[in-house]
Amino acid sequence: MTARYNGGIMRNEPQKTICLDHQCEEDQATPFGMVCPVCKRRLYTSPPRGNLMSFWESQPVAFSLDREPCFAYSLMWENYRIRSIHLPEQNVSAHESSSVESHS
Repeated sequence: MTARYNGGIMRNEPQKTICLDHQCEEDQATPFGMVCPVCKRRLYTSPPRGNLMSFWESQPVAFSLDREPCFAYSLMWENYRIRSIHLPEQNVSAHESSSVESHS
């Protein structure tokens, strides 16, 4: 979760991540962090062997439409690897108005 400033309000919003192997959103909680539903099923039905290593890839794996870099994060065991792409944070601000608008 990241704290994000949005129009005077601090919000804790999860940063969107996508599993690079299964091309779906990582929205399933595990002891290793958020993963996609397919990876979660694999982790619980056939647990990986060996020590866990985690690392960021040093080069962007993609770019957003705004040309912001998207980096990949890996969880790697002896016999299994989960790679996810972390999308850049979006600067979305809600429309604020202190006056009442009439539509008549």
